[in-house]
Amino acid sequence: MTNKQLAEVARILGVSEDSISAMDDEIKNSMTEVFETTAVKNDEDKKAVFEALDTLWQKGSVYIGLDEVAKSTGITITTLRSLDYETQQSIVYEYMMDSSQTARFYDLVNKSLGVSELSYVAKLIGVPVRELRMLPRRVQENICGAYAMEYEKDSTNAELIDNIREMIST
Repeated sequence: MTNKQLAEVARILGVSEDSISAMDDEIKNSMTEVFETTAVKNDEDKKAVFEALDTLWQKGSVYIGLDEVAKSTGITITTLRSLDYETQQSIVYEYMMDSSQTARFYDLVNKSLGVSELSYVAKLIGVPVRELRMLPRRVQENICGAYAMEYEKDSTNAELIDNIREMIST
């Protein structure tokens, strides 16, 4: 990201250049890509650029918060970054509210990891992931556990699919 692009992102978002500079390279590179791939010709284009940059800025801000959580709790940044974005946001928010609740952060991480393969399960059984997220938490954990233990890469996984569908229907 060039200094000119940095200044432009800060201006568009109404934030300081320092807040953009503090973001990791992944976020800054994505912001640069927004500029390089979007031609601004009208107000709709301006709005699209703003929304894309704002989404990236929010994600980058969460990542900065996750770095602090990792340093404070001992939970690895790799683990925190592997969580779904909603859980990442919750952890950062709760950490900002009360950074002493280490047990709570571990609980949030463990709960998220327990259902982290839900999108793979959805793809395997041909069901939208949003439908699986509506299931009771215990069922989500059970089907993800079955998937993690029984999925075979070079198999049809027919028995696993049947077992998961049965878990869902009961």
